[in-house]
Parts: sequence; structure tokens; C-alpha cells
Amino acid sequence: MLSGMLTAVGTLCIVVLIIYLSYVAAKLVAKGSVRAGRSQYMRMVDQMPVGQNRSVSVIQVGDRYFLLGIAEKEINMLVELEEEGLIPLQMDGPASQTGIPDFKDLMEKLGKARKHWNDKR
Repeated sequence: MLSGMLTAVGTLCIVVLIIYLSYVAAKLVAKGSVRAGRSQYMRMVDQMPVGQNRSVSVIQVGDRYFLLGIAEKEINMLVELEEEGLIPLQMDGPASQTGIPDFKDLMEKLGKARKHWNDKR
């Protein structure tokens, strides 16, 4: 019975050690990939999805800007942009950023519609 307990405790220790080493290895790999994603010569200014696995991106390389079309298997330069043409768009609120209507507005409309239908009865 004692040897069975020792075997179980030993197995548990080995499993915990393997999980810990996996965690440490994942952290090291993640650090390397973050460093690989940085660049001192170019940066992504903005990106907007236009479909499934498709987006358009504004990339700055030095003092030049490019509009890129990015698809699943290819990247195309659409046009070179002038810096003067890059004007940040004003957003009305959080709903306009996501394209999803504001929850409060939807509930107010629902309440008005419910009241309208209840008045008709």
C-alpha cells in the first residue's frame, strides 16, 4: 500500500513538472515572436476587415504610406498614400466603431414599439 502511494505521488510530481516546463517553454516562444513582430522601419497605421480573411491596411514605411489589400494567400499594394490624405475619422460613439447599434437605443425603441402595440389593443 505504501509503495502504491509513493508511485502515485511520484507520478503526480512528474506531471506537475512537465506542465511547469511546458509553461516556461511557451513563455519563451511567445517572447521571441513578439520581438520578431516589431520593426524600427515600418508599422501598421490602421487595418479594417472587409470580408472573411480579407482586410485593407495602411502601412507606414519610413515617411511613405501604402494602402495594402490583404487576403488569405496574397498581399497587394493598392496605392501609395500622401500623408496629408491621412485624416482620422471622427466616430460618434462606441456603437459606430463596431457597427453594432447601442443597446440602450434598441431597448428604448422596443419599449416605444411595445407601448404602441399595447395602445392599439
